[in-house]
Amino acid sequence: MSTSQLSPEQTRFIDDLAGLLGAWSMPANAARLYGYLQIMNVPVSLEEIARDLEISRSHAHTAAKVLEDYGNARGIPSRGSRRILYVCGDDPATPLRPQVATLEKMSQLIAKRGPDIAAGEAAARLTRLAAFHHELHEAMHVVVRPADDLQT
Repeated sequence: MSTSQLSPEQTRFIDDLAGLLGAWSMPANAARLYGYLQIMNVPVSLEEIARDLEISRSHAHTAAKVLEDYGNARGIPSRGSRRILYVCGDDPATPLRPQVATLEKMSQLIAKRGPDIAAGEAAARLTRLAAFHHELHEAMHVVVRPADDLQT
């Protein structure tokens, strides 16, 4: 018998979102925790996470650490206790910023060094690839602005 406090619809949402995040190589428990934190109105403990997602406390802790490392979750210390409560990250763009920066670095690398290492069709392909990465960076940069550009 399940001890989860989640409705079947909530569980289905969490699992469906986790399935999509798996395409980005997010570990299954971290992906499920991401969905769970998105629908929580209050900070939750590892015990609540473990109960509701029906995973062990150690798996809940590992998932929380993965999300914290990427900025998808934040741990809040409980005053006078070693207990940590978890909430979703404040800025949904945080985990994407490194990828956006990498796109421009790739564009610059390919554009600068491509002509020195390739000729003919390969050179043309590298030129298109550099342009693609630059355009993708510019498009994503509009939405995923650097953290120092955000208004507080």
